[in-house]
Amino acid sequence: MKPRRPSDPLAEAASLRQALFLATGGGITIAGAWLLFDTYRRDDFTWLEGTLLALFVVLFGQIAFGFAIAFWGFVTRLRGERFQIMRSLDGIATDAPPGSTAIVMPIYNEDPARIFRALENMLVSLRATGHADAFDFFILSDSNQPDSWIDEECAWVSLCSRLDAYGRVFYRKRRVSLNGKSGNIADFCRRWGKRYRYMVILDADSVMAGETFVRLARAMDANPQVGLIQTAPQIVRGTSVFQRLIQFSTHTLGPIFAAGSNFWHLAGANYWGHNAIIRLQPFMEHCVLPELPGITSADRHILSHDTVEAALMQQAGYQVWFATDEPGSYEEGPPNLTESLKRDRRWCQGNLQHFWFLFAPKTGFTNRIHIFFGLMAYLSAPLLVVFIALNAVDFYAKERRAILSAQIGGLTDTWWTSLLLLGLTLVLLFASKVFGLLYTLPRARRFGGLWAVLAGSVIETVSSVLLAPIMLYYYTKFVVLTLLGVKVTWKTQNRSDSAIPLGQALREYGLLPVLGAVLTVATLHWAPVLTLWLSPLLLGWLLAVPFVMLTSSDRLGQWLRRRGLLLIPEEIDEPEILRGLDEPPPALVRPATLVATPHYGLLQALLAPFANAVHISLLRRSRVHAKHKQDYLDSLATRLLADGPDALTRREMMALLWSSETLAALHRRLWRAGETELHPWWRFAMRHYHEAHSARHAP
Repeated sequence: MKPRRPSDPLAEAASLRQALFLATGGGITIAGAWLLFDTYRRDDFTWLEGTLLALFVVLFGQIAFGFAIAFWGFVTRLRGERFQIMRSLDGIATDAPPGSTAIVMPIYNEDPARIFRALENMLVSLRATGHADAFDFFILSDSNQPDSWIDEECAWVSLCSRLDAYGRVFYRKRRVSLNGKSGNIADFCRRWGKRYRYMVILDADSVMAGETFVRLARAMDANPQVGLIQTAPQIVRGTSVFQRLIQFSTHTLGPIFAAGSNFWHLAGANYWGHNAIIRLQPFMEHCVLPELPGITSADRHILSHDTVEAALMQQAGYQVWFATDEPGSYEEGPPNLTESLKRDRRWCQGNLQHFWFLFAPKTGFTNRIHIFFGLMAYLSAPLLVVFIALNAVDFYAKERRAILSAQIGGLTDTWWTSLLLLGLTLVLLFASKVFGLLYTLPRARRFGGLWAVLAGSVIETVSSVLLAPIMLYYYTKFVVLTLLGVKVTWKTQNRSDSAIPLGQALREYGLLPVLGAVLTVATLHWAPVLTLWLSPLLLGWLLAVPFVMLTSSDRLGQWLRRRGLLLIPEEIDEPEILRGLDEPPPALVRPATLVATPHYGLLQALLAPFANAVHISLLRRSRVHAKHKQDYLDSLATRLLADGPDALTRREMMALLWSSETLAALHRRLWRAGETELHPWWRFAMRHYHEAHSARHAP
């Protein structure tokens, strides 16, 4: 008789839960498909109806499995979760230092003031835990704007000087920005990865509490089989209506979906690319991104690397967990719909690249589901457009046939089944919001009170109904552009300017009201009943321009906050780690006479002796000493002094800033030159620099 293998509670629970999850979503999908098929089978089943049924299964399945996640998340919240990675810390001693951890923040032309104030808060918070010596910070810059580059260096030196953080906070500017963020992380791993056991990756708008850093590192120490732990960052600090809607939604609905996700995948979680801790050795050994089929390097590079890295980590035998309830992890949302759509455009291209991995032989089961959900998040939009169009054709044809054959009663009979199917769809769509509301109500005081929660939920629900048709249009556009080979690149996100004026709203969204009006007139003429069925879509398109403008408003967002609407707990009781993030570090406070001066970073690098010395010391000397290169740099330096900064392009400015010899020579030439040798911009800059310097050092 064969001896029985020892049971694995985690594997058994995962198998059972995945079966329940698939049965819930699959069962609802089958029920919906049968209702639709029941309306078709009363007459001859046509090829058009077969196409519609196939599309319906895919689209309705998305809704059904979304409901399954919310349902099991709600159940889990009520009964508690046995399998949580952070519960492995219960009873573990906290006196020993955690494993060495690098906290890595890739940046690209971001606001240096916001970045370094957040770094200061995080470093202070870490020191309060007593375990700061186990953590180092790395700012990995790919900025290609001269002013951003110099401001980053000045802010780094100021931070290290004020907090005695030299040797704990490091700054590195890449000369060649290859492969965007993933290339930046890969470069860090090659240079410094072997010095650390773990790596925490942050986005430029991320903030994490010191205690959270320590707990994540301890969880990795306690679970050597775990390769990655993803936190659930809370979206905070929103000022515009759009931001406030997002953060209210993530605070009320987010816990339900987080618990539901953890319910079905357990140790097979996904990775979001930030606010997560990674075990460095297996990451460097097994998570090197493969190249995709393609003609150019841009085609072969994986844009959305995080999902692939999670799959590679699990292929190597390591677990990936979702720390659903770990506090102290934060990020900020996009200020308006335009910025959100720019981000979605990149995500769309990246997610569609994952099709190559959906059927890869070694991809794990949970990873295939993550990849499929990621694909359908965008592919469902064009599929829904096709479904609506074909449905309109099918309805019109059946209505005309019924009228001509005097079978109106037969057509009416199918409406009851259609209404039942519509009701089921609406229940599935809005059930998650009901679950979120029921979960939030006992905690209503943290959101401003019972009526504030109810009113906020109504505002968020109505906004989501108006937003959905706009997203449908743009997601369809993004998929089509991606399939046509139109590529996007990694660009700086606008995280502050929110208001969208009328002109911009008309340029970006003006086509939607036109489409809505044309479609309304067409349906009223050919099939008036369809106007009612399509009313949510038509309403969202017709109101797109005022909706976008209103949700981008900071003033209206602050008005809602003063009225206690769309409040989140971090606004009622602000955590220490989030305080003061809008205050610029001392090094970035500009003199009043130079606040509006363009090229201020260049002014510092060439005029200020300290800034000039810092910048030169951080540059690696070029190994290329060709005479033509130096002649080119000398010609740029001469033009810069004689004609001013506006005479040089950004690339020419960057070329100068990469040459330590040329910068040192320029610094000397500027201070030795007579007024007649310099462009008026330099005379203005030097005069105000002297005044600001004198005022700063006045007794």
